[in-house]
Amino acid sequence: MIAAQMPRMLPTLTGVRGFAALAVLFYHIRGGMAGYLPGAVIDGFAHGYLAVDLFFVLSGFVLWWNYGPAFVAEGTRAAPRFLVRRIARIFPLHLAILAAMALFALALLASGRDPGPHYGFAALPAHALLVQNWGFTADLRWNDPAWSISTEWAAYLLLAATGGWAARLPAGRWSFPLFALLLAAALGGWFAATGRAGIGDDIAATGLVRCLAEFFIGVALCQWWTAQRARADGSGVIYATAAIFALLAALILFAGLPQPAAIPLAMAAVVIAALQASLAPRPLLSGRVAQWLGDISYAVYLSHFFLWILFKLVLVDDPAMVAPVKVAAFVALTLAVSHLLHRWLEVPARRIVQRGGDALLSRLAAGRRAQTRQG
Repeated sequence: MIAAQMPRMLPTLTGVRGFAALAVLFYHIRGGMAGYLPGAVIDGFAHGYLAVDLFFVLSGFVLWWNYGPAFVAEGTRAAPRFLVRRIARIFPLHLAILAAMALFALALLASGRDPGPHYGFAALPAHALLVQNWGFTADLRWNDPAWSISTEWAAYLLLAATGGWAARLPAGRWSFPLFALLLAAALGGWFAATGRAGIGDDIAATGLVRCLAEFFIGVALCQWWTAQRARADGSGVIYATAAIFALLAALILFAGLPQPAAIPLAMAAVVIAALQASLAPRPLLSGRVAQWLGDISYAVYLSHFFLWILFKLVLVDDPAMVAPVKVAAFVALTLAVSHLLHRWLEVPARRIVQRGGDALLSRLAAGRRAQTRQG
């Protein structure tokens, strides 16, 4: 009965995604407020980069939630449709923002100013193809937040290439907790062995491993959580797992053990809590504002970095002292621009690419059937 009542929409996850995008925004603009905000607040903003780890776990969960049944039923035959939808989801807005940044860099050059190494045109093709964080660059360039989209693109391709096989978790009540613990421990050990203390250290070299570990924790969580929801006593196991993960993450940090081992567990605990909250009669963060923030979160995430560059160039005299009213104006501007990007670029482009991709797949399938008949 429980499995039959499982909702297809999980509104709390959408709301969490929106606030996570804002956390990344404040992480990038915190330097402008350091002159007047308390140090504790700035330190809080400085941890906003961890929202990316939450995105990775969320992404793995949501993708298996939507495409897992097709991979289980069809294997690699489900890959083309999956990839069409992922391309339609991530590339149009990414390419639009990157093109705007390229035009900005060209405008600087035309005005006689050097845009600097951050806008290296030789690296632009790798960024356009979203492969820049696969070990092809030594640092972050162009639209810095897009590094995580690059690593997620690699995760999508791995999922598609294996037909979902690499993401299938053995059945069992404690299979996911053990899998997550082992993967988190391995991630922490790898960071420690390479001399890196924080999960955000040397992103160009570590981001891909970080993403793949957390993405597949999210995928495994989806399989396990769905199975536990179908059990009469599954809720107890779910809540116990979230509590154990949160406790272990806190103990790892308190004991001074490798921080990267704690972050995947903490983010898995947050996602589990959000999942359970989604099942409430009135789900947490299911209001219009929170859902709107979740809907535009991808646009917020990809646009805010470049918008902050333009905003400081035009309206800020001292980048280390951005008045509160200007910070508020920037946040409002980012939300407004992101709303427009989502409504007039992201959603229409996604539909166009999906229709074109599906039509191409249909023609290819028809061609294969015709060849089979002729053979």
